[in-house]
Amino acid sequence: MGPHRIEDTMIGRSLPAMRMTLIKTTLAAATLAVAAAGTLAPAAAQGDKSPEQWIQDRQDNLASAAAATKSVACALKGEGCPRAFDYLGLQARAIAHAARMAPQHFQEGPFPDAEADTTALPKIWDDYDTFVQGFEPMETHAREMIQAAQNEDLQAYAAAFKKTTDACSECHDTYRED
Repeated sequence: MGPHRIEDTMIGRSLPAMRMTLIKTTLAAATLAVAAAGTLAPAAAQGDKSPEQWIQDRQDNLASAAAATKSVACALKGEGCPRAFDYLGLQARAIAHAARMAPQHFQEGPFPDAEADTTALPKIWDDYDTFVQGFEPMETHAREMIQAAQNEDLQAYAAAFKKTTDACSECHDTYRED
């Protein structure tokens, strides 16, 4: 049997179904690209950033986690998103990566005079250490998702995903403006 091609998975499928598969595959790749982009700026260069860039960087980083989370939720609900374990593992990696990188994007703030919109509450910087600790369960549970995907255990993956989103919600409830 030859190498697996995406066209092979399209045989017998309707044109709209094929387009959705290609769109979702593209979205997954874009999610990982956004997650990777957060690591490209050296930490030393962060001191030269404007308040707007600090805000944009943290929003971009967490947007990658949000995109991956939405994609996983779609897959687990059976709403037509890819459900292959390698795909689910990649989404979990994007979430774990965003959690690991998030603290560095919040080192400076809150920038009340910035010309960028943000929902980050000033109390993040009043209790920065506690805030940063909130990313630990998010990353831990995302890593459990990775392990479950490697074991091809959808039940364990879904349970770890629930814990991951609970960690996200807890932080949002405390540190994000509604």
